[in-house]
Amino acid sequence: MKEKLVELIADLKLEEAEIFADELIRQGIKAQDLYDIVMEGLSVIGKKYENSECYIADLIVSGMIAKNIFAEANLHQDNKSWIKSTGKILFGTIYDDIHDIGKDLMIDALENKGIQVIDLGVDVKVEKFIKAVKEHNPDIIAVSCVMTNSIPYLQELGSTLEKENLLENRRFLLGGAVVNHDYIKIPQIDFMTNNFYEGIRYCEVYLEEKAKGVKNE
Repeated sequence: MKEKLVELIADLKLEEAEIFADELIRQGIKAQDLYDIVMEGLSVIGKKYENSECYIADLIVSGMIAKNIFAEANLHQDNKSWIKSTGKILFGTIYDDIHDIGKDLMIDALENKGIQVIDLGVDVKVEKFIKAVKEHNPDIIAVSCVMTNSIPYLQELGSTLEKENLLENRRFLLGGAVVNHDYIKIPQIDFMTNNFYEGIRYCEVYLEEKAKGVKNE
């Protein structure tokens, strides 16, 4: 039973996966068991993406399948009490940029893993980031940027975070196509990637080590 749902998700059989999951729900499958099965299916898709065996569109479909199954089982973020929260991430697309596909995919994956994410949306001004950091006290500040014209705002955000001493005991992550440019010079950033699975792994490792009291340099 478990293997069939994993296979349906991995093969992106949206309707069939949802019907099969609905049957498992009617049979009384435990919430955590269903969650683990769905996450295993998403993991298969993730590995395919890492090996260039599928595309962003496939990741979007797999995310839709997971969301629909979780909704049917009432496994919303606020209703996953059996998943231990491992940290908090503040996420947003920098000012003058409205791209959100990579950001939203990463947020979905992080939330499914029990990580709390505060999504500031797109076109976020530096002042809004700073205010949100002070208000929410996140473990990680994650910023998405695709447009090169937004680089000055990234630089301003980095310098302002440093000036106001808001980078202590947290990480500053940048994701998006803009990281491919060699002239990106923002010394405050701890990690940059254009692969959102790399970003997810980075966040997971950092939060797990921080929770264990491991000092990250």
